[in-house]
Amino acid sequence: MISIFRTCGVSGLRSSLMTLSRRQFLWTAAASSVCLPALIEAQTVPAGASTIFRHGVASGDPLADRVVLWTRVTPAAGAEARPVEVRWLVATDETLTRVVRRGTARTSAERDFTVKVDVGGLEAGRPYFYAFEVGKERSRVGRTKTLPAASDRVRLAHVCCSNYPAGFFNVYACLARNDDLDAVVHVGDYIYEFPNGVYGDGTSLLRIPEPRREAVTLSDYRIRYATYHTDEDLQAAHARHPFIAVWDDHEIANDAWLGGASNHNPELGEGDWAIRRAAAYRAYLEWMPIRESGQGVHLFRSFRFGSLAHLVMLDTRGLRDQQVVSTDLAGLVREQRTLLGATQERWLFDQLRSSHRAGGSWNIIGQQVMFSRLALPGRPVVLADTWDGYQAARDRVLDFVEKETIRDIAILSGDIHSSWGFDVTRNPWDGYDAKTGAGALAVEIVAPAISSPPLFNDPILRAGEPGLRASLPHLKFLEGESNGYVLLDITSERLQSDWHFVPTVSKRSDEHTRAISLVCERGSSRLLSS
Repeated sequence: MISIFRTCGVSGLRSSLMTLSRRQFLWTAAASSVCLPALIEAQTVPAGASTIFRHGVASGDPLADRVVLWTRVTPAAGAEARPVEVRWLVATDETLTRVVRRGTARTSAERDFTVKVDVGGLEAGRPYFYAFEVGKERSRVGRTKTLPAASDRVRLAHVCCSNYPAGFFNVYACLARNDDLDAVVHVGDYIYEFPNGVYGDGTSLLRIPEPRREAVTLSDYRIRYATYHTDEDLQAAHARHPFIAVWDDHEIANDAWLGGASNHNPELGEGDWAIRRAAAYRAYLEWMPIRESGQGVHLFRSFRFGSLAHLVMLDTRGLRDQQVVSTDLAGLVREQRTLLGATQERWLFDQLRSSHRAGGSWNIIGQQVMFSRLALPGRPVVLADTWDGYQAARDRVLDFVEKETIRDIAILSGDIHSSWGFDVTRNPWDGYDAKTGAGALAVEIVAPAISSPPLFNDPILRAGEPGLRASLPHLKFLEGESNGYVLLDITSERLQSDWHFVPTVSKRSDEHTRAISLVCERGSSRLLSS
């Protein structure tokens, strides 16, 4: 593991990487950390927060006429067995004097005292303000925004990998101060299931995740979400913008797939996988401001920003086939293997087809793992947990895009704790011209982690960066040393991606620096420097 980047030549780099799993690739720095014996209790309520609404408020899944509002009630001691009646109101002003919608909702221990309301009858493309009340106590006032019926500009924040013990959520603090956003797109790893010290030790930062063991049961996952929702910057970002979110593996377990995960161990008392997966999904639905379908594990859905942009959110984690060994060449290309599942794959094609036939829209695909190819065809792969490990599934997507002549596709990815920009092409080493972009079918934007350790924290990994650049002609940007986020600025003429990096996650800050801007011009399917 330590030697994976010692050889910077292209062939040496590929051969040294091919036997590693994605998490081995990511965990080099974490593997050498030593857990301190004493853990410090660190759960606090943000200054000035309500003791009843101590986990804040949130909104999500906006449409042109509605939005989902969320909060959680902390019941009084001794009252945990009784349901709670919660009032909610939506207004056009921050003082909540011009109320346009109001109602009540009941919650109880059955759903961990979380509250979710799908408020309809709203006007398109405008901000709203909302709050919740129990008795005489009111939550903080949240701000949200409906999707536009028509628009000439859309602004999205693209984020992933918010690891509580690994550092402060300074990215959320930056987003909370930016009012020029239509929504925050979170492509997964909203929480991490690990015990403290396994992948981030929050002892020195007083950010110890509860429960302190690995989250396995419904109660564990609920407590872990509650820990994250005590963070004041997470609360501030949720209270300022609607989120459009989908899970990755750590909302369940490391390298999860439909039937298991790399670190799910029944022999160690972690129980039946189906029960654990159902518990993780239930807690996710309870604690996230997403619209529920009632159709089992069903997180794929779409959002239209007028005729300008069509955002499709995919679940590339919960419905996939099991990963194969990175040297299993037959398995990597096996036709039957799927990353999306048959139903979701057909749905994706239907969404892209309908958007294309309607005309005019940018097609934005929010999903978890890297789509672009890192390995030569017919060779072992570096990261078998990505689309490289499901090559027939990726080929089906590209076949469909080519057959239907669909253009203006931007794929938003996360998971790998680093920043990448790609021209998406079927084979970067054959049939693609890096100078002109000929052969490119889409672009891919990979966001860095909010607070998880960056990929190139380890100097050995960082030394391999020149080799990666030399071996990947379709790679337009790579930075693996920073935490941060991406801002997408979309107009009818172009899609601009601005990578913003935060200087630290070891102390709270809302400072950030724009590192680079890449632009995809309409009809080009390629990234250029702004």
